[in-house]
Formats: sequence, C-alpha cells, structure tokens
Amino acid sequence: MWHFFMKSKLQKLFMSARTSKDVRWYEEDRTKDDALRHPADGEAWQKFNELHLDFAQEIRNMRLGLSCDGFNPFKHMNTVHSVWPVFIHVYNLPPWMCMKNFFTFLIVLIPELMEVGNDIDVYLQPLIIELK
Repeated sequence: MWHFFMKSKLQKLFMSARTSKDVRWYEEDRTKDDALRHPADGEAWQKFNELHLDFAQEIRNMRLGLSCDGFNPFKHMNTVHSVWPVFIHVYNLPPWMCMKNFFTFLIVLIPELMEVGNDIDVYLQPLIIELK
C-alpha cells in the first residue's frame, strides 16, 4: 500500500491568494436559494453544520469527499490482481473547480491480489490518523 500525505496538498490551496478565496466560495459567494448547485446546498451539509457547530463556524475548514474504485491493471478478466486508488475531493471549491484534476488528490493506492472489499478500513487507517 502507498499512502501519500495530504497536509502539504491542502496547504498549497491557501498559499495562493486566488485559491485561498476559492476555498471560502461556498460561504461567501454561493447563490443561496432553493436550487441544488453545490454540496453546500444539500441537506447533508446543513445537518453536518447543525451537529458540528464549531467546525461550521470557521469557513476555511476543509470539506472533503472520498472516492474509491478498483480496477484490473492487466485488462485480463481471469487474473486476480487489482488496484484500488483512493481519491480526496475538496468540496469547499466552486462547482466548476471541485472535480478538476488539480483539486483531486490521490491519497492511497492499494495493490491487491484479491478485491479489497470489507477490509478497506484497514488500508484507510493512515488516512484517518492524518485527518484527525
């Protein structure tokens, strides 16, 4: 397993005046109406804010999404090798930037002989420790 540290990648977002403003976009510049245009418009975001008031009060706190999917690097369906990349997405950014390659970070890469399945939590432990 390879674990790529996230702290320096997130710090780079605040080094530039432009991106440091962009990570506050969801609170300062977002159109706040009944339309669902960004994760910040959703019920889950609002519920999280209600449950974690201290976190929600500081608009520079990073809202992150995690995605993972396995694939077979050898393109043979009968082989048992697979690779599981784990990505982090920064949801503070405007919708036109959220899913761009520059703001999507490869955090964990898991090469496995079999599917990771329910054991993925073991591989995500270094990431969880870093986030805490």
